Amino acid sequence: MKRSFIFSVLTLALMMVCQNAFAYDYYVNGIYYRKATQQVPGGGCGETYLIVVNNDYQNTYSGDVVVPETETINDVTYRVRYIGSEAFYGCVNLTSVTLCSNIVNIGYHSFAECPLLEVIDLPVGMKQINSNAFSYCPRLDYIYIHDTEPFFLWDDALADINDHVQIVVPCDCIEAFEAAEEWQGIQLYDDCGHVGVGETEATTINVYPNPASETLTIEAEGPVTIADETGRIVRTLFVEDKRTISLQDLSKGFYFVKAGNEVKKVLVK
Repeated sequence: MKRSFIFSVLTLALMMVCQNAFAYDYYVNGIYYRKATQQVPGGGCGETYLIVVNNDYQNTYSGDVVVPETETINDVTYRVRYIGSEAFYGCVNLTSVTLCSNIVNIGYHSFAECPLLEVIDLPVGMKQINSNAFSYCPRLDYIYIHDTEPFFLWDDALADINDHVQIVVPCDCIEAFEAAEEWQGIQLYDDCGHVGVGETEATTINVYPNPASETLTIEAEGPVTIADETGRIVRTLFVEDKRTISLQDLSKGFYFVKAGNEVKKVLVK
C-alpha cells in the first residue's frame, strides 16, 4: 500500500469532523465560519473549532483578509483551524490572505481562481493541502512554507502552479521535502538563497511613519511579511513600489517588516 494512501487515511481518521449541514454558522468581523468538532480515535469528540468558509457564493472576500487565531462567539472562544473547501474560490478582488498559526488544513479549491493573489504564507503546523488548492491564480508568485518537515499533499494539490510559482521551504530543508513521496517532482526553493531565491536578497525596504498608529506605508518590491515580537507572522502581502496598510487589527508593540533578507523594526502605538 502506498505511503500517501496510508497517510491520508490516518489524517482523515484523526481529523474527521462532525459538520453542520449549513454552509456557514457565523459571520464575525468580515469572515464566515462553520463550527466543527474533531473526532478522536476510539470514538467521541475532541476540540470544537472553526472553519473559514464562504457565504455560499463565489467572490465572497476582497482586499486584504487576515484570518484570526481565535474568535469568541456567544461567550465561547474557538480556535480557527481549517480553510474550508472553496472558501476563497473565485474571489477576483482578493489581494492577500494572512493565515493564523492555528491553520492545519487547506481545503480543495480553497484559493483557486483568485487573479490578484500574489503570495501565500503557510504557518508552522500545516497537516495537509487538498486538491487544486491554488489553481488558476495567474499572479501567484510565491508560496512560503515554514515547516521543516514535509506535510501531506493530495496528488494534484499544487496542480497548475508549479511552472510559475516559487515554493519556498526553510533553509536547507529541500532534501527532506523532496524525499517525501508526495513532494517528488515539485520544484522547490529554499529561503537561504541556495536554489534560486537569492534574487530577493537585494530588496530595499522602507517603512513609515515609525512609530505608526493607524496606517503604515511600505516601500518595497515583492512579498512582504510582518511579524510580532514572538516571530508570529501577522500579515502577508505583496508590494509593488509602495503600499499603505491599516494597522487597526494590530495590538500596540514592536513588529518586524521583512522583504527579502532585509528587516525593519516598527513600533505600533
